[in-house]
Amino acid sequence: MKVYHRAADMFTEPQRKVLLALGDAIIPHLEGEEAAYVLSHLPADASDRQRELAADFARIGFADRPEMMDKLAMQLSRSLSPVRAGQIHTLLSTLSYSAGCLLLTGHLGPFDTLDHKTRERIFMGWLHSPIFLLRDAAVGLRGLFLLSWYRFYQPAWEATGYPAGRDDSWKEVDAKKEAAEPYPYQFENGRLPPGDGPVELYTDVLVVGSGSGGGVAAAHLSKRGLNVLVVDKGSYIHPDDYTGREDQGYSEMYECGGVLPSEDGSIVILAGSTFGGGSTVNWSASLKPRDAARRAWAELYGVKYYRSPAFTYDLNYVCQRMGTSTAPIQHNKGNSLLAIGAQRLGHAVEPVPQNSGGDTHYCGKCQFGCVSGQKQGGVVAWLRDTAENGGKFLVKCDIRQILFEDKSNPRKATGAIGFLLDSHREVIIRATKAVIVSSGSINTPALLLRTPTLKYNKRIGKGLALHPAICITGYYDFRINPWEGGLLTMVDNVCEFVDPTGWGAKIEVIASSPGTHCAFSNYDTPTNHKARMLRYPYSFTLLVIVRDRDGGEVFVDKNGDARINYSLSKHSRASMIEGLLRCTEIHLMAGACEITTSQLSVPNFVPSRVAASTDSLPTLTETIKIPGVTVPEGSIPGDPTSPDFLAWQAKIKSAGVGRNTLTVGSAHQMASCRMSAHPRLGALDSEGRVWGAKNLWVADASALPEPSGVNPMVTTMATAQYVARNVAKEVGAPKPEFGFEATSSRMAQL
Repeated sequence: MKVYHRAADMFTEPQRKVLLALGDAIIPHLEGEEAAYVLSHLPADASDRQRELAADFARIGFADRPEMMDKLAMQLSRSLSPVRAGQIHTLLSTLSYSAGCLLLTGHLGPFDTLDHKTRERIFMGWLHSPIFLLRDAAVGLRGLFLLSWYRFYQPAWEATGYPAGRDDSWKEVDAKKEAAEPYPYQFENGRLPPGDGPVELYTDVLVVGSGSGGGVAAAHLSKRGLNVLVVDKGSYIHPDDYTGREDQGYSEMYECGGVLPSEDGSIVILAGSTFGGGSTVNWSASLKPRDAARRAWAELYGVKYYRSPAFTYDLNYVCQRMGTSTAPIQHNKGNSLLAIGAQRLGHAVEPVPQNSGGDTHYCGKCQFGCVSGQKQGGVVAWLRDTAENGGKFLVKCDIRQILFEDKSNPRKATGAIGFLLDSHREVIIRATKAVIVSSGSINTPALLLRTPTLKYNKRIGKGLALHPAICITGYYDFRINPWEGGLLTMVDNVCEFVDPTGWGAKIEVIASSPGTHCAFSNYDTPTNHKARMLRYPYSFTLLVIVRDRDGGEVFVDKNGDARINYSLSKHSRASMIEGLLRCTEIHLMAGACEITTSQLSVPNFVPSRVAASTDSLPTLTETIKIPGVTVPEGSIPGDPTSPDFLAWQAKIKSAGVGRNTLTVGSAHQMASCRMSAHPRLGALDSEGRVWGAKNLWVADASALPEPSGVNPMVTTMATAQYVARNVAKEVGAPKPEFGFEATSSRMAQL
């Protein structure tokens, strides 16, 4: 993947002019009444900093800051496949000619010579166009322009009220005032021999990837006395260097800078890419899979482990190691309002266990790295265990192929080959006992697909599950500050069984920052968009996460990089709409004064208020019994039976979930190299080996037979523990004094 840091290196001058004109249509320069309208939405209690920046925020547009074109080019080059990038180049070139502009817009161009209002009308028309190519391009460009603006232009994101710098609110609520001391990791990068020629490293076990799966597998095998080398293409950021900002967090800690779209742009994938992988940047949710999933994985895929005591033990073991609990949680206002609205409706809502080592962990920017050190992800727990048992680490190294033995045993894995990202120096790793791929559900199949020896395995990359997610935002009359406190501490299960066989959706709260907020908010007009961004501190966003029965596919492009084909099935759309409707009711019952979906054709809803006296407030709050939930004084419910609300819900159902008619994202990727009892069902056997290969294993979320239906971290960790146990048994590692084998042995002796 070639990353451009200057727009001039990626686009011709005519293309850049068109691109800047599109930016002006999406994030416009405003004057007079329009700017005053935006400023009228500034909260009365806005901070001094927000008030200082608001006037310029209302006035300044993307075209006023042409230096932002370089940031846009960088994000485009990191996110788009060669095919998608080529389509954007073609669109820009076409619009830069008079005839081409006339063909696509009905106006004689070039596009950048048209007046602002004409450009805006054209662009808004593309967003609603029945022509997929125009709508796909418009939706993709809108998202990347907004993301670049609110991620990289500090006056814009600070004007929304989002605080600059690290979040130290955890110190205000937790008795533990000091951050945990970071472990002093040492990396092999500094120990490599000098020079620029190929370098060879030797180990017993190579683990490719350091996330939830790789960290657990490495910890287990190093404790069993094996020499383990963990390699990751991400970098290690010391906790003291976390900034709490989107520009660092997404750019340096996520795959493709936090924006990896499917080939048609209909879903955007968020995946960790740093030392510790997803466990470093996830939202602390530690949910275990339900019985319906466990039963199906054992019965339909033949992986008996998932219905066995061993799986239960492994789930409990990883949760115990991380100090997972609901007891210390103090819910922020967003998660509290989810609980309040859901309980007033009679939903089955419950706290989400947190992997915070028993601490309260009121850490509001943890998706950009945990500054408190309380989150027990890979860097704090599993990789530390690995290091303390002799494991070694190599970062910023991109593994490109698995190596195999010569003709005498051509399917026996013996290591891997890759290169260092900062020097492009070739690295060859020899693993004498096992190679474990734990690169995540996007990059694990990509690595296997790049390896010619494995071309016989036709299930690699198939069945990709994404837990597709949509968002519903509520605006309130009281301040919420959605960036404060625990990220995801509450779950509503009301839509869990849209299909009684175990397929449906979960409702949770999104980890909020200006870039994610703008991506999932309604964009009815550019002016209204700016106005709503000033109200960001008075909002929070609910997330509908769908357990997708019908999967997609990971493939590799001409450069060998991972790409995704994925389309929402009818089944997933039904679950999504059901969840969306329930979310509108939750916001209404929690007291929202305005509710918005990201559906392009659905207007926002402003409910009429239910009159309530101070005397009636105890009646409204008496059923809110979950510890740690606070009920804001202004949380007065609306009426979900009112004709205007029901009519609005009918519009939501009618609009549905069409391709690129609303923003769909994914933070959970699974099942692209499924374990199964037969090679026609999955890429791996029921113990985690790649079918047909020797000494080659997979230990991450890609090994799950189906999507977990819950945030998959704990399920992935338990699965990795199981696979690592199988590896240890096969290579003859010493019996452990810990874990399921030791427990089973002691029980057998009683």
